[in-house]
Amino acid sequence: LSGHVASWQHLDPETKALAAKVKNGELAGSNRTGQYIVMADRFFVHVYRTDSDGEKQGGALACFHSPSVVASVSCRGTSVVVGCEDGQVLLLEAPILAGG
Repeated sequence: LSGHVASWQHLDPETKALAAKVKNGELAGSNRTGQYIVMADRFFVHVYRTDSDGEKQGGALACFHSPSVVASVSCRGTSVVVGCEDGQVLLLEAPILAGG
């Protein structure tokens, strides 16, 4: 047998759909939510505040170290879904994203 096993228990339908898109490689790069941008840089996911034009301002407000190279990142509300090059899909909660 081959393939990926993932448990989506206790996730709302929108987050499940977002995770499926990330796992299938449909989303990549960075994602903006409100006044924040969530960006991937190899093994790291960073959260930055943005200006009115969507440009990042200052240093990272939050950072997550991934167990594998990040291939894609997307967010909805405070949920951040990270797709890794090795096939892992990480589901993170970023309460800071609710602040703006």
